[in-house]
Amino acid sequence: MLPALLVSAASFLGPLPVQQGPVVTQRRASAPTASVERRGVLAGFAAAALAATPAAFAATDSPYSLKKDYVVDAKNMLENMKTATELQRGNPEMETIVKSTRAEMNDFVAFYRRQPKISGMPSFSTLYTAINTLSGHYASYGNKYPVPEKRRTRLAQQYKEIERALARGK
Repeated sequence: MLPALLVSAASFLGPLPVQQGPVVTQRRASAPTASVERRGVLAGFAAAALAATPAAFAATDSPYSLKKDYVVDAKNMLENMKTATELQRGNPEMETIVKSTRAEMNDFVAFYRRQPKISGMPSFSTLYTAINTLSGHYASYGNKYPVPEKRRTRLAQQYKEIERALARGK
């Protein structure tokens, strides 16, 4: 183990001068233009990030985006899931609504699942079950196939339970 460390340390430090006098270390001069170019690139990235910031805030007005407030987001999620559940075959907006709802479901679960105070609430666990049911349907049948009546009935029951839990603050 020790010889391996010495070999790796020697390769890291480079060849050591073997001299009998005072030890002289040489420092390689770095090219000053490289750091200037690096600064320019970093400044360009910072400017691009700041320029994109208003567009990012404008996108939060979408009904499919999270507001980072559980009660508001849960009610919004529930309404969007109801809309997606009630869609019938042949609806021209079905695919876009389902894609947006699926993305919102993923974002919702990813954000709130990590928060112990929220993930322990009855409304969250029931909503999580409904999200899994609806998401599983679209994963199996695609975004263009409507929810069958039997599954729709079960989801409607879960939606009522979620609304009651949210009304009680749980």
